[in-house]
Amino acid sequence: MRFVITRSFHRFRLLAVFALLALGAGSALAEVPAVVQSKLSRGINLSFWFANRDNPKIEPRLFWPDRSDLAQLRSIGFRHVRIPLERAWIADPRDPSKIDPAHADEFARAVELVAANQLLAVVTLTTTTDDLDRMLTDKPWRDTVAALWWSLARQLSARVPADKLVFEVINEPATENAAASVALMQTLAGAVRDAAPRHTIVVAGHKYSSVDELVTLKPFLDTNLVYSFHFYEPMNFTHQGAWWGWPMWAKLRGLPYPSTEALVAPLLASLDADAQPHARYYGQQEWNRGKLAAILDKVAQWQAQNGVPVWCSEFGAVKTNTAPASRQAWLRDTRTLLEQRRIPWTHFDFSQHMGIVDGAQGERVWDRGALEALGLGAPRSN
Repeated sequence: MRFVITRSFHRFRLLAVFALLALGAGSALAEVPAVVQSKLSRGINLSFWFANRDNPKIEPRLFWPDRSDLAQLRSIGFRHVRIPLERAWIADPRDPSKIDPAHADEFARAVELVAANQLLAVVTLTTTTDDLDRMLTDKPWRDTVAALWWSLARQLSARVPADKLVFEVINEPATENAAASVALMQTLAGAVRDAAPRHTIVVAGHKYSSVDELVTLKPFLDTNLVYSFHFYEPMNFTHQGAWWGWPMWAKLRGLPYPSTEALVAPLLASLDADAQPHARYYGQQEWNRGKLAAILDKVAQWQAQNGVPVWCSEFGAVKTNTAPASRQAWLRDTRTLLEQRRIPWTHFDFSQHMGIVDGAQGERVWDRGALEALGLGAPRSN
């Protein structure tokens, strides 16, 4: 059965279960076009370009890429960019099942600019925790978002061909309920598939789409899907200094990678008393290349068992509270471990707390140590 829609009271209504994407046996790896798989090999997240548009702290010249930035990204070796797109911003405020015409055109022109710079664009729908919870628990709202996706995918696929554009239906469906997450993925992916039959679609596991969630996912029947995961292990290292999430992260700083109890011990006196046990335990865990490899082996095994393509769509480390040498060592180990397992990757992020650039458009300062750790070339001089 195909995705069927009709107009009623000036909005799209979903009328069918997306049997096309019902759970079942995995599909062959070759079903995802070879050119898409090649371009997914290494990429960068552009996290603040079309998300947080109402946040006055997101100054465009600092956080948005321009034409020169995109050309630079391609020249140093990136093959794709991942663009989170905020649901509330792209939706028509009068009817959330439709796209806002002006915003949709602005976004389409940005995707066309990416394609013009020979980069694959991966469009990723993102939203608030409350909105995600509503999608997961409220079927009419889930159908409304699917109708929005249908309209967006139809417009974008008409302007950008399948070898230059991929659709990722939702970013991090933050729920413990794996079945609800699968239902959301199926509904949204079904809408996209009907609107864009030839374009590749990305789905992921529940919660924060980590390795453990990926390996519990049963592949769908659709043959042109990529399965993504995020990798931030160990979180106390990659998120030290983070002002979001667990409050303890903001109190951690200077944790080394690799870690041993002896390396961490001199740092303890400089940390808040309540942070010291967490830092001490991090040292005792002895995080190193072998420990990261054991986690990523789970992904390689799952991929081999199911015969479907996987992709690490986020990995990175906060640079504010981390010694550059430790951050570069972690990036190098993670990147090379992914490549050894033939898992494509996307660094998080372009700018800001995990970024590879500082400064405004036209005055970028590139993190050459991070670029080297990612196996990329040196940026051209401005």
